[in-house]
Amino acid sequence: MPHILVMGEAVTLTHVVRPTLLADALHAAGYGVTLACDPRFNALIGPRPYRTIALKSSIDPATSTVLLKQNQPLFSVETFNAYVREDVRLMRLAQPQLVVGDMRQSLAISAQLTKVPYVNIINAHWSPWSDEPFALVDHPLHKVLGRETGDRLLSLLTPLGSMMMALPINIAALNNGVAPIGAGLRETFCAGDYVVYPDIPELSPTRPLPPNHRYIGPLDFSPQIAPPPWWDKVPDDKLVIYVNLGSSGEPALLEVILAGLSDLRVTVIAATAHPGAALAVPANAFIADYLPGDAAAANAALVICNGGASSGCQALVAGTPFLGIASNTDQLSYGTMVAKTGAAENLREDEVTAERVRETVARMLASPGYREAAQRLKQDFARYDAKANFVAFIGEILAAAPIKALSSEVDTGPRKEDASTQDSRAASVS
Repeated sequence: MPHILVMGEAVTLTHVVRPTLLADALHAAGYGVTLACDPRFNALIGPRPYRTIALKSSIDPATSTVLLKQNQPLFSVETFNAYVREDVRLMRLAQPQLVVGDMRQSLAISAQLTKVPYVNIINAHWSPWSDEPFALVDHPLHKVLGRETGDRLLSLLTPLGSMMMALPINIAALNNGVAPIGAGLRETFCAGDYVVYPDIPELSPTRPLPPNHRYIGPLDFSPQIAPPPWWDKVPDDKLVIYVNLGSSGEPALLEVILAGLSDLRVTVIAATAHPGAALAVPANAFIADYLPGDAAAANAALVICNGGASSGCQALVAGTPFLGIASNTDQLSYGTMVAKTGAAENLREDEVTAERVRETVARMLASPGYREAAQRLKQDFARYDAKANFVAFIGEILAAAPIKALSSEVDTGPRKEDASTQDSRAASVS
């Protein structure tokens, strides 16, 4: 069977979990698999029955959270150049017939250098064929012009901003002797010989896609951990609110949310996702570092999460509506799509106060329409088997392409004639 290299860039837990789940499916289907990702989430994911390689990410979660909030590129030109060298080294080691990546944007360059077909995992609202507008959570213009006027002006500036966000990877591509990857953010995010969307078109629609792009359905993950000691002691005489802001959420924000829920007749179960975080915990709340999210969402009347594709999806798979607390564009974009169906509400992080949370949650619990909409999406999700669809697509790809040995003659890094200009170019976008 062909061998497949699967890589996840640990910007957040999502981008390690999704490739891991798909690597599991490939292994179960009989493919040879090597999984390369940062080991920082190993305690949640656990050991795998195939080869794994530690892939050290250049960016820590705290830094990526700040950059995402500020709408800044995650990776500099220097980082892309270093990642390309590491990608090529791993491909020489694994000798794959196919490479699959989640947020490993450097593969758009290194796959061309090694001539290994590249399958990109990305959410559909980032697709060039999506008409979903970008919604910025926060921007300095909001403080100057106000939210409404600022958003209108930013929408006019979107093409320029998109081009600037794509600049580092395009410069890195030229440094490594390949053509620029794409004109804007959507094109660079969705670069690849093949693209798979862990979404459903009923929720995340696009215009008609080319044949190398494929919806596979949602990938739901819950850490395989033992529930906390209080799990079976949660009272069953009140509605349960499950709160989990994910690895990008901040403990201070969680504390504000807990304060807002403290006066409601509900029981709160919350995951900090930040071991050791010191929080003021109200009497109606139960706290743990991590929780079995699938069971928590299923037992809850409402989920409060960051509204992103992973945490939001987990709520919807259980048929539970959510309140999204968005801190970046990706989260707000997904949460906005769900809100259009009636299954969610969203607040920007800078809008969150205890009073605002209390009022929004009370209103959502009082209206059965939110749960009815979430139940409809649950039925839509149930029609998709993401792992089976992905394995089938991989089979199609490999059946159409001859299996080749990876050449050892791969030149990486800036060409000598470009070396003098690399530093000045990198400094301008880093």
